[in-house]
Amino acid sequence: MIRAAIFDLDGTLVDSLPGISAGLNRALATHGLPPHPAARVKGFVGNGSRMLVRRGIGGAPPDELVEQVHQDFLPAYEESWREGTHLYPGIREMLEDLHHEGLPLAVCSNKPHHYTVEIMTRMFDWVPWAMILGQQNTLPRKPDPTGALQIAERMEVSPPEIAFVGDSLVDFETGRSAGMQPILVAWGFSPPDTLKGTTAPLLPSVASLRAFLQVPRRGD
Repeated sequence: MIRAAIFDLDGTLVDSLPGISAGLNRALATHGLPPHPAARVKGFVGNGSRMLVRRGIGGAPPDELVEQVHQDFLPAYEESWREGTHLYPGIREMLEDLHHEGLPLAVCSNKPHHYTVEIMTRMFDWVPWAMILGQQNTLPRKPDPTGALQIAERMEVSPPEIAFVGDSLVDFETGRSAGMQPILVAWGFSPPDTLKGTTAPLLPSVASLRAFLQVPRRGD
């Protein structure tokens, strides 16, 4: 029985790859490092912005260089995300339906908290989110379940009754570690073949996710 839903952000609700790629390549160029095509950057996403930068630099870069490039990535992304972030088709209608049905909704992302909140405020201000959590120094990154469990407490819904929806193995492990119901989507940043080995449903479209989350609950 599903009584609430927590969503990943990048690759699940929004296609943010163009903005991430532009911001990363601008930061790399500042340090004389080569750029990457968006298709390659897609594989760098999922473990927070510092890991994005580390993967973008390549090899085993010194922490000092990672920190320098990361500090340049943040203002670059501040400029690039607005033009390079878009809702996946059908997401707005799905969230409106779920909200009207009374399903509590939240977001748990490894994107820096500032950008997570800004994107959610600008692009999803029509949804009364129960909680929005992004990457913070005081909060372990997914797949640690701490953030998901904080959201469950705010929602006042027991973890086994919460769907944790994402597009990566990180999201699967987060939902499983939190004792929630992991649900994976096939339209995100992870190749579907890498997700098929999990025990989570792998849904091919927003319409199928919408139907899955709208199945009868609470005994109705």
